[in-house]
Amino acid sequence: MKSILSFSILLFVLTVNGQNLDSIRIELEQLELASIQLRNQVMPTIKSYGYQSQEMDSLNRAIMLFDSVSLVKVRRIIDQYGWLGKSEVGESANRALYLSIQHAPDSAIREKYFPLLKESVEKGESDLSAMATMYDRMLIQKGQKQYYGTQSRMVNGQQELFPVEDPEELNKRRKKVGLGKLK
Repeated sequence: MKSILSFSILLFVLTVNGQNLDSIRIELEQLELASIQLRNQVMPTIKSYGYQSQEMDSLNRAIMLFDSVSLVKVRRIIDQYGWLGKSEVGESANRALYLSIQHAPDSAIREKYFPLLKESVEKGESDLSAMATMYDRMLIQKGQKQYYGTQSRMVNGQQELFPVEDPEELNKRRKKVGLGKLK
């Protein structure tokens, strides 16, 4: 009888945990989709109205508002459950964790959560390219050259790569982390 009760409690805990992860997965997938939909409007808006247009300013404000709300949710999830891997919540939800932290306005947030992303990558639970992209962003924000060539900026309406460490070896490094070749 005691073993049946223990098994029932274990089954209940696993079911509740599964429901929690399932609802978290859905929430994160919705965040990723909304982020993509907002960001997919950037280039068409620039082409139609210009980079410094009122329409682009409105879109940037909408993206910043979305990112701040998303960040609150994602930080709550990571602080409670850790960096949830692909096997726990799926690729899309796992990517949403990365995107939210990557787009955080404060570099200290990336510095705080980067070790968790790195650990998840080392376990095969997150994408190496996500870690490389966040690493580059952290380097740029420290005034250093990026390593993987993932970060660019707008200069005179054109995208320009931030300076890169050892540019001759850039494409070899990119290939190792699953990123495509740059010219």
